[in-house]
Amino acid sequence: MKSMHALKAAGLVLVAILLAMLTVQGSYALWNKAVSSNAGTVKAADFRISLTDTDTNRVTDMTLANGTAATLSLSTAPAGLIIPGQSTYSGVRVGNVTDAGGVFTVRASTGVPIVENNTGASLAPYLFIKTVAATSLSQCSQSAIYAGAPTSGTATSDIAKNGTGVFCFQFTLAATMPASLSGQSAKIAVPILVNQL
Repeated sequence: MKSMHALKAAGLVLVAILLAMLTVQGSYALWNKAVSSNAGTVKAADFRISLTDTDTNRVTDMTLANGTAATLSLSTAPAGLIIPGQSTYSGVRVGNVTDAGGVFTVRASTGVPIVENNTGASLAPYLFIKTVAATSLSQCSQSAIYAGAPTSGTATSDIAKNGTGVFCFQFTLAATMPASLSGQSAKIAVPILVNQL
C-alpha cells in the first residue's frame, strides 16, 4: 500500500512539473514585441526602349502608350534622293532607358529590310540596303563601315541599361536602273526587335 501512495505522489509531482513547464512555455509570448509597419508600394519596372533618328534627333519610344509598336520615319542624307550608282545613308540610335533595378541588358536586332514599291513604280529590284551596327549616328554617313556588310542583311547590338546602340543603313540604287524609273519612289521598312538578355 505504501508503494501505491508513493506511486500516486510521484505521479502528482510529475503532473505538477509538466504543468509548470507548460505555463513557462506559454509565457514565451510575453517576450515577443509587435512592431507596426506602413504599407509599401510595389511598382513593376518598365521595358522602355527609345529610338532616335539621324537628322532630327527626335526621340520616340519603341512602344507607344497604347501598346502598339512605333514607326520611325528616317530621313536620308543627302536630301533623300539617290542617283543611280550612288548611295545615301541614314541611321537610328536605340536606347535602353528602362527603370528596372540591377543588370538589364537587351539585344536589339534588325530584321531583313522590306522594300515596297509605290503605285506604278518598280524600284525594288534596283535598290540595295546594307545594315550595320555602329557606335554613333555620325558613322552612318561613312561608306567604309558598310564594306563587309551583305545586302539585305541584319545587324545586332547588345545594349546595357542606360546605354545606346546604333544601326546604320546604306541605300544604293543600281547604276543599271532604267531611265523610265527616274523620279519614282519606294518605301523601305527595317523592323527592329529588342529582347532582354
